[in-house]
Amino acid sequence: MAEPSNADIAKMIESLTGTIASLQSDIVTLKKDKEKSSSSSGPGGSADGQHHNDRPPRFQKMDFPRYDGTTDPLIFVNRCESYFHQQRIMEEEKVWMASYNLEDVAQLWYIQLQEDEGTPRWSCFKDLLHLHFGPPLRSAPLYELVECRRMGSVEEYQNRF
Repeated sequence: MAEPSNADIAKMIESLTGTIASLQSDIVTLKKDKEKSSSSSGPGGSADGQHHNDRPPRFQKMDFPRYDGTTDPLIFVNRCESYFHQQRIMEEEKVWMASYNLEDVAQLWYIQLQEDEGTPRWSCFKDLLHLHFGPPLRSAPLYELVECRRMGSVEEYQNRF
């Protein structure tokens, strides 16, 4: 095999230089993308249930909670959020998973909600669920405070708390 000429070597060097420049550009782009993703999720990942890039999800046997609309939805929502956090469920999947596990009256309510307003975000879904199925305002401590009237001395009023 004949040795390459100086012109051939110059072409090879020029080609390699172009390849190196392209690779350097790709590295800069990757670093910028990595900085954007790490700055948006903060150190150690995000606390709002987003997927964590620093470690893979742990798939343990956890049953997703079910809700039928007969009790306070606070327990259901809390269990859902625990499940979402543990399984690292993305925000856009939360309502779908929760609505799939609604039963009876709660499922009918969600069907109507979806027809009327479309699929809500998770935060809105929680508020609407609590508003519809939560305990009435009159059983809340804030209502008791509002209804508490002073009928005697300040000391008697203070002792009621």
